Amino acid sequence: MSHRINSLIFALVFLIVLQSTKFAFRILVPALVLYSAALMYYNFRYLKQHGFYTFWIWIRQLFFLAAIVSIYFVQPAGYIQDLYLVLMTLLIFLFELGINFASEQLSFLQTLLTYFGLSLGILAVNFYFLPRLVLTLAAITILTFMVARSSFGYVPQPPARKNYFSALLALSILELGWALSFLPFHFTALAVILFNAFYVIWIVIYYHLYNNLTPKKVYFHLVFSSLVVLLVFLSTPWK
Repeated sequence: MSHRINSLIFALVFLIVLQSTKFAFRILVPALVLYSAALMYYNFRYLKQHGFYTFWIWIRQLFFLAAIVSIYFVQPAGYIQDLYLVLMTLLIFLFELGINFASEQLSFLQTLLTYFGLSLGILAVNFYFLPRLVLTLAAITILTFMVARSSFGYVPQPPARKNYFSALLALSILELGWALSFLPFHFTALAVILFNAFYVIWIVIYYHLYNNLTPKKVYFHLVFSSLVVLLVFLSTPWK
């Protein structure tokens, strides 16, 4: 079968798995593990056959799946959750279809959704289960490095340079995450603030690696992100 048909099948199977097992968590978890394993095995073979395989390009889809599942469980049950699942199924199809070519728009969308979903999931676990702060900060740091590094998969720069900037971004987010831990905010508000910080630093690094960074781009993204963070501070109750 063609890659287009296989991508559609994987997207529809994801929808079926979540819709049919969402009320039975003990079934959903192993079903998602089996689904993810099958998808990653297929992607591994497909990328190898077409000469596009690197670990970081291959792993991106797994991060994205984990992110959208995290957002799915944070939402209240209802039609909004079902609509979200349909939209994410469409994105799985698009990202799977374009796994072997570099598209700036798809890369931006996948990276930002992935980071927001995973950071929201980590902070939700911290909020509901109260693990030690050091574990939460370590998870956020590792997450930031992995997502950033995988997003630079098609960037025409040496791996060492991409590793360096991914680590720099992760260290910056670690410091911010530690500072945010002192704020009496709901985990959703903290996730939005953390996401905006990632967005600004990541987009600056991305354009820098492509030698396409200008002051106007920095100002635009910085101002836009600052307005979003300000809105969060004004609209979030302090406990």
